[in-house]
Amino acid sequence: MITLIRKLFIKNYRDVDQEIVRLNHGKVASIFGIIINAILVSLKLTFGIIANSIALIGDAINNLSDVSSSLVTLIGFRLASKPADREHPFGHRRIEYIAGLIVSIIVIALAVSLLTTSIERIIASSISEYNLWTFIILGISILLKILQFAIYFSFAKIIHSVALKATAIDSLGDILATAILLIGALIAYYFDLSLDGYLGIAIAIFIAINGIKLVKETASPLIGEALKKEDVDQIIAKIKNYPGVIGLHDILTHSYGRDKIFMSVHLEVDGHQDVFSLHRLIDKIEKDIKKEFNVELLIHMDPLDLSDEFMVKVEKEIINILLTINPDLKLHEFSLTRSGHQLMISFELLYPYSEKRKEEVITSLILGKLKGLHHEDIVLNISYERPYYLDE
Repeated sequence: MITLIRKLFIKNYRDVDQEIVRLNHGKVASIFGIIINAILVSLKLTFGIIANSIALIGDAINNLSDVSSSLVTLIGFRLASKPADREHPFGHRRIEYIAGLIVSIIVIALAVSLLTTSIERIIASSISEYNLWTFIILGISILLKILQFAIYFSFAKIIHSVALKATAIDSLGDILATAILLIGALIAYYFDLSLDGYLGIAIAIFIAINGIKLVKETASPLIGEALKKEDVDQIIAKIKNYPGVIGLHDILTHSYGRDKIFMSVHLEVDGHQDVFSLHRLIDKIEKDIKKEFNVELLIHMDPLDLSDEFMVKVEKEIINILLTINPDLKLHEFSLTRSGHQLMISFELLYPYSEKRKEEVITSLILGKLKGLHHEDIVLNISYERPYYLDE
């Protein structure tokens, strides 16, 4: 079904990396959502008024908000597809996240309104009058919502869209809410129990929970998310395979949408190599990473003096010490200066969020173990930093 819809309405539907194809996926999903929800609003509102059911009318209002959500998503996709301009050199892709956030706020506002109305309904002891048509409408509603969820969720996975995923989760909440309403209507019809207000509260809670989850999911990339460690590790492994690369550190990542990812690293190389050869190496790495991972990579070169055997020896000692403290502690920017009987040791230490001990505790552990290996006085200067990708 999903493939058929894509074939019928999206030209070159398989080329999802093309901006126009991605935009068309968003447009088709949004238009389907608008049509389905418009039908449901008309049916539920009509029969909700006839049955005097606040739960059914509330479900209709929920679908009306879904029409607004689909419109917001549609507009968001169109604006997000705009190319970069003078004011926005990184493009407009984050507008898609803003659209998802607006949808989330609409969902929460609806939940609050429905909750208030349902409580008033319970206090007033209003009675709903359900009939066979009510059950038919609710059954049709569930089927149409399942179709809508399938379209949204499938398209969201295909084009990696946060906004479509938000609307898909909203649709899933609608399915559960309408199912609860149907069960309650059947109970009221066969057992003469008025559960309408209570069902309205249950539906409001479902909607609110989904709305809060959506706010968190859509706001997170706007605030600025770290890339997943496995994605960063793939790029790091690729860079380390190039001849002449000794190591890398100070990895920074940030994104302006799914296909606008930027990364910078400090690349450790032998400082005695020809600078022009190193420049060619760095230029090749940047171009290869762009081609394979679609990541804009900027490399800062850190030349190392590998001829100082004592410095290399001490650095290896500290690396081994770090392994005994926490294998996730990573050392870089190492330097060593001798002054009489004193060793001045400086380096930066990647300090993962999983490490809960304070910096001074880590420093004390390293210094204590180093003093057991050297007779000189040791002055330790460590700069701690947190990773800019997800380390856990």
